[in-house]
Amino acid sequence: MLKLFSDILASRSFQNGIVGVILFNAAVLGVLTSRNLSPVTVEILEWLDHACLVIFCIELVLKLMVQQLRFFRDGWNVFDFIVVAIALLPATGSLSVLRAMRVLRLMRLVSSMPSMRKVISGMFCSMPGVASVAGVLLVIFYVSAILAIGIFRELDPEKFGNLGLTFFTLFQLMTTEGWPTMAREMMKTLPYAWLFFVPFIIFTTFTTLNLVVGIIVNGMEEAKEESAREEMAAQGVHVSEESNEVRIAMIRNDVKKISDDLMKLEAAMERQIAVRLAARSEIPSRLEENS
Repeated sequence: MLKLFSDILASRSFQNGIVGVILFNAAVLGVLTSRNLSPVTVEILEWLDHACLVIFCIELVLKLMVQQLRFFRDGWNVFDFIVVAIALLPATGSLSVLRAMRVLRLMRLVSSMPSMRKVISGMFCSMPGVASVAGVLLVIFYVSAILAIGIFRELDPEKFGNLGLTFFTLFQLMTTEGWPTMAREMMKTLPYAWLFFVPFIIFTTFTTLNLVVGIIVNGMEEAKEESAREEMAAQGVHVSEESNEVRIAMIRNDVKKISDDLMKLEAAMERQIAVRLAARSEIPSRLEENS
């Protein structure tokens, strides 16, 4: 029975079915946000939502039966368990806010699709580097806020009146939202105000944030290599931690798959040719028998 459940969970059709249920549940929750629904329609949609939740619970029960304690060693399994458990909590009284958290079930789409899982894994791998860049960005913000308060407080106390307001204004500048207008207003009184705005935007928007993007891309590449390393380890191929060797091993693995496919195609063609030759050789003998 456990072997049967394991085969069901590993089958592509079952995984695609779960993805379909997640997307259907997303559509149901989206329609439920409308205020123009009749009570009967709301009741039907609620029933469909509960049906999706039952399917998710059945999937988790099957995984628990097959994997047992190994279930909780996989972070994605724990994530799915928490999301479904939140949906099972009573949503009445002070806990009525949990009804809105049903939408968290849609996050299961991330754990159900390997491509999305690689993206999330890459983001987590890049967190240490992103934290370092965030620290540098915080120092730049703090130094710039002190300078801005000293320079622009008297000119525009609504934007640079205190540290909190200045931080918010600098964040707006970092997004490049309306910064030319703000800079020109300051330059009417202080012609050299651009010496503050231009370097700040260069250091934050065009330098620091691009570093964050680069770190995240590098983290995704490392997550992709780690996933390929795990797949090859499952096939009995040992790969070291070096990126070049990982890429070479991936190429060799692809070449091996292509070679196997070509051999299968060649064997199929040989069988087809043999069948046709046998059919042609039978035609003269049948004609002789008929004559």
